[in-house]
Amino acid sequence: MSKGSERLLALIGSIDSEIIAEAEEDAPGKTKKHRVVKFAAAAAVLAAAVGVGLLFIGNGDSVAPSPGNDMVGDSSNTPVGGHSEFMDYAGPIFPLTLLSPDGDVSAERSVTLDFSPWIRTWWSNEDEANSRENITEERRREILEMYNESFPEGGRWRSSQDIIVTDEYVLKNASSEDKTVTVLYPFAGDFRNLDKVRPPLTLDGAELPSTLLAGGYKSDFEGPWSGPIEGSSEGEIEVLEPESWEDYRKALEDGEYLKGALSGCPDFSGVTATVYDFTDPWGGPKSDAAPNPTIRVDFELDYTKTFIVDHGFNGGRYDSEAGRMGLSYSIPQPGEPETVEPRIIVVGEPIQNITTGGYVTGGHDPDTGRMEAGVTITSHTANLEELLRDEAKLLFTPIVGSDSGPEFELAFRLYKLWLVTQGPLAYNGWGRDETLDHTDRVFYLEAEVTIPAGGTVTLTAECIKEESENFYGSGRDANISGYDLVTRLGSNIDFVSQTATLEDRGQIVIARQNFGFDIAGGVKTVELTEDEYFLEVYRLVDTSQTKE
Repeated sequence: MSKGSERLLALIGSIDSEIIAEAEEDAPGKTKKHRVVKFAAAAAVLAAAVGVGLLFIGNGDSVAPSPGNDMVGDSSNTPVGGHSEFMDYAGPIFPLTLLSPDGDVSAERSVTLDFSPWIRTWWSNEDEANSRENITEERRREILEMYNESFPEGGRWRSSQDIIVTDEYVLKNASSEDKTVTVLYPFAGDFRNLDKVRPPLTLDGAELPSTLLAGGYKSDFEGPWSGPIEGSSEGEIEVLEPESWEDYRKALEDGEYLKGALSGCPDFSGVTATVYDFTDPWGGPKSDAAPNPTIRVDFELDYTKTFIVDHGFNGGRYDSEAGRMGLSYSIPQPGEPETVEPRIIVVGEPIQNITTGGYVTGGHDPDTGRMEAGVTITSHTANLEELLRDEAKLLFTPIVGSDSGPEFELAFRLYKLWLVTQGPLAYNGWGRDETLDHTDRVFYLEAEVTIPAGGTVTLTAECIKEESENFYGSGRDANISGYDLVTRLGSNIDFVSQTATLEDRGQIVIARQNFGFDIAGGVKTVELTEDEYFLEVYRLVDTSQTKE
């Protein structure tokens, strides 16, 4: 196993510990994207019996019921052309491409699908407690006691249904001169799992520096923003919400998605906006008569000349014909978590006749009961670019981990593009927050590679690939895991050959596939000639595994 694979396995292990840690803090739903839903039904039963620690004991350990190598999976998955339709589709493995096509450059591609993360390893309660950093010894003992109670056998088996993918390209330069090309390596993911799925690139074994790019919004935006994009409509905005590889095909095949990833973004530094801050709310407390004490803000505006970016509100009413808008938020109560203080950013002509009031519950129904409540409103003018950067820090720092660096700048760029293509600076009252963390998209790693005249170099991407899956209790087969690969989509490289190798590690039984792997027959390397390949597997139980 390569050093890169060892690093990825370590990362998978650390993520497992983080999931358990989040459970301790009573923070359900903070696992990797959507995954907590899959275990919810089982968790509800197990929690009552043995406590929170056991909620994740089955994570990665679903088992096939007496499968054979030619097993056909649960028909409730609704196979289409051999595929299953997964409730949580993780996207395919994409091929490398060049920024500019070059007829002198060709490639031999070899992809390895390594199921090492599926191997169950014993993780003792002491290992768990000792793995925690920056905690007191007292806290470490508390964690150990909690795990000893939840796992009386002294620990638990851990594994993952991720796999390690090694995607290797031997790039050949047929010309008589050295050639430097810009390569783009695409991968599917979202910002919340970016640290996990972003593949490091190596060139002839050495780390290859790269720049992270991301697609997300099809837009021909150019120059400073001065209003909504002319002629824009919902149908012209392409936000990737993939449920199958066909959705990726539709988005990527014409090259527009990549063009969007390479394009610029709005510069609002020349725009002045008015900011309204809402602080020190009072009202309440909660009661049967006032189950959700709420502050409501109403004002008048011309929807064609005034644009509103709001943050911290959780309700709204938009009436463009009457020229009125209403926003509302719950009054924080003692003991409740702190929330971001609401803010309205006004771009364009001023808003008029601002009124506030207290209501016994949220929403904007006219018959909602009134109550004594109030809030302090202050206003000032500021540069819109700086204001939106502050907004992006509030929205995205918890996701990307920092308010500086390339990941944050990329998130900020996408946020501004969203504002002018499908957000409130394009459609006033259209929506409030860009759900950056839960938006599936294709990222690209951009790097420069020099190939010697008549020679070759080897570029390798090694990454964690999450499974495509179904959720327990959904009526679909939640024990099956899916992975797929595309050979040409979005690529302009002349591929001389492509192969795939399966390293099953004795962990799986194949339910459905079109690769042509035959584990029993020893066929684990195959030529790839089709546009798309899929592999769906069950876990094979290995009763020989022991704690030792």
